[in-house]
This record gives sequence, C-alpha cells and structure tokens, in this order.
Amino acid sequence: MRILETQISGHNNDIIMKATAEMFKDKTLEVLGLKTAKIRDIMPTVLPVVEAQEKRLDFVFLLEDETLLHLEFQTTVPEDMLRRFAFYGARIVAKYDRDVNTAVIYSGRIESAPDRLQRGSLTYQVTNVYMKGMDGDQEYHRIKIKLEQGKALEETDLLKLIFLPLMKSKRSEAEMAIQAAELAKGTNGQYTSFIIGAIVAITDRFLPEAYKKRLLEVLRMTQIEQWLREEGREEGKLEGKLEGKLEIARNALKKGLSIEVISEITGLSLETVEKIETEWLS
Repeated sequence: MRILETQISGHNNDIIMKATAEMFKDKTLEVLGLKTAKIRDIMPTVLPVVEAQEKRLDFVFLLEDETLLHLEFQTTVPEDMLRRFAFYGARIVAKYDRDVNTAVIYSGRIESAPDRLQRGSLTYQVTNVYMKGMDGDQEYHRIKIKLEQGKALEETDLLKLIFLPLMKSKRSEAEMAIQAAELAKGTNGQYTSFIIGAIVAITDRFLPEAYKKRLLEVLRMTQIEQWLREEGREEGKLEGKLEGKLEIARNALKKGLSIEVISEITGLSLETVEKIETEWLS
C-alpha cells in the first residue's frame, strides 16, 4: 500500500474510522457477491489512512464467526500483489492468532486477476470480487432519483453508494468518488458523514491528490453543517431569538462555511449573513 502524500488530520482520522465501523458493522458484503458472516467490528490496528513511513492494510474486519476478513481494494494488478498480501496475512495471523480470509475487490476496469500463490509448501489463496458486473452509472442514477423523490435509502443502497467508485463506469474512479460523496449529502445528514468517511477510506490508496482533497473538504464541510444543526437544536437558537441565529452565523463563518449554507440553516437572509461576514472581516 503506497504512502499517502496528503496528510489527513487526527480529527478526520477519527471520523473516517468511526464512519467505516458504523457503515459496515452488523452487515455482510453479500451485495458485492462476497458471502461471509456478519461484520462485528473493524480491527483498530489497520487504519485506512497511512502515516509517514508506515505501510498498513486496507481493512481487517472481525466477523461474527470469530474469523477475520482481510479486505483489499485494487484498481490495478501489480506483479507482487499476492506476495504482498500473503505477507500481510501472515502478520495478521501472528497478531491475532485467528483464521484469516483475504478478499480482493477489483474495480470495474479489471477483468481477471490471479487468486492463488504457490511457492513450494506455501499456498496462499484469496477470493477475488470483480465489480465489472455492477453498472456504476446505472446505480448512481437509481440512487439519485430515489433521493430526489425523498425516499429513504435501504442498507443495500448505502453499501452500493460507498462502493460506487469501484463499479464499472464511463467516469474514472476518482470522478465517481466525488459523485458518490455529493449524493451522500442528499441523505439529509443521517448517513452523510458515515458514507463520505467510508468512501475516503476505500479510495484513499488510489485516489489522485486533488480528488482526495476535494473529498476531505466535503467531509469537513459536512461535519461543520452537522455541528451547526446540533448546536441550533441544543440551544434552541434556530427557532428562537434573532441574536441566537446571528451568533450561530458568526461561528459558522469562522469555521469556513459558505454564506449560502449559513442562510439555509439559520433562516437568515443572504444579505444579513453577508453583513455579518463584512463586520467579522473588518
């Protein structure tokens, strides 16, 4: 796994790990054709974010049958891939002393890949899952229409939204990651942060820097919006006194939220928010 060039803050680290655990806990990956016991937890020692000079796995999940699922995501088929995964698998066994099964999720552009490494008495077998059979463009439009109609997303919809960047599409994986994140914003905040965080975790090893920064920015702004709404509910300010709304607007401006979003959340006019911004900057 390559070292990420984009530093991800500890705060975002926490969000991404929480998001990944929340979105996958008590679920299976049968929607991808991978039949396993339900996921109980994500193992904390294998973060989806790589720190300087460290190499870590994509994910290791603890399943309800007490086995571990080592999950990798690939958009290419490197020559040393299975050797590297076998080394990772050996490290997982050494650390946890449990049965470990490795599954490799390939993006829609990959047609085939080796699933077995044989070196003398050593045999290493993985399960390959190909996303080429899942139409990402079709799934994108289906979920988009569902959200526009105000319908709630089901568990399979949420998982497909997370894996949208890996499905077969006319767009690149990076473009689909941004599209999926934008769709996630339409879940009315209920799953937004969790979905975007999981998308970041899944795509961080192959996403170009520019797109990675855009995803993290969407995640940051989503967290700010959520903070504003929670603050408004807790203090009763959104429906209360004008001064309460003005104070929320000032705090939001300090956190970098746009005047359009502030206006929508507080109910203040754009002109009022612009005036507050002018006063704050002066």
